[in-house]
Amino acid sequence: MSMLPTRRECLRRLTALLPPLALPACVSPGGVLVDGGTRRNAAKWEFHERFLASGARFRYHPYGGQGRAWTAQMEHFYRTHRRDARVGYAVKNLHTGQYLAEYQADRLFFGGSMPKPPIAAMLLEKRQGACSYEEFMHIVYVCDKSLNSSWMVLHSLLDGHDEAAFRWKYHLPVSHILANQLSPRFYAEFFERCVNYRLDHGCELLLEAMRRDQYGFGRLYLPRHITYAGGKTGNYGEWDHEALFFYHGTTPYAVTLFTRGDFSPGKMNLPLGAMMGGLFREYIA
Repeated sequence: MSMLPTRRECLRRLTALLPPLALPACVSPGGVLVDGGTRRNAAKWEFHERFLASGARFRYHPYGGQGRAWTAQMEHFYRTHRRDARVGYAVKNLHTGQYLAEYQADRLFFGGSMPKPPIAAMLLEKRQGACSYEEFMHIVYVCDKSLNSSWMVLHSLLDGHDEAAFRWKYHLPVSHILANQLSPRFYAEFFERCVNYRLDHGCELLLEAMRRDQYGFGRLYLPRHITYAGGKTGNYGEWDHEALFFYHGTTPYAVTLFTRGDFSPGKMNLPLGAMMGGLFREYIA
């Protein structure tokens, strides 16, 4: 006669049947525990079952630090301009929430293309992650190639009520996303919400999309061992900006830089690269 299973055996079998979202812990790409793993698991499920299932795909591969040589000229430029009245920046440890450096971090700048990922995040929130194939591809286009036509499409699908609800729900600093007015602190906080999976919808998609941005200068001067990095650039007229998130070791960081007054004339990479690389070297490396 077979014996009935013990209580311990019943519990073991029940645990084996539990879905992944019930597991007690999960680790982000940099090793940071994320709300017991449930948020990250949910974001990955949404990424596969909504974005990939729609047929939408990325166009580029992600890339990290390029490890270019740090010259005396760049060090001198950074030391000379880190308190320039034309710049504002924030450096944040996204694990502890501590700001390691900030200068004019709450100043609002005309954002150029910087609002594109937050606008994508607002649409994902509005659609609860269930965008159409066309909407998903517009999100890809604004994040990796910064196409203005796709930005305009996403912009047309949102209004002030969507923005107010998004900022209130996620406790984001003062900004005017749809009116293209952002601050270094806003962008550091936006990165924090994405990296720590604190947005209810779209985190995995936004992180992967921003890893494919093709225009940044900051990654040129990050070390080659930094392989998980993403961000956004923006330029228009006198305005030139760049923002990065990345893992250094197991810790995620953000460096956000906004400039005005033709700080980077002719769209040269030295001014922005020197500032981004200098902030990394002084406060993180």
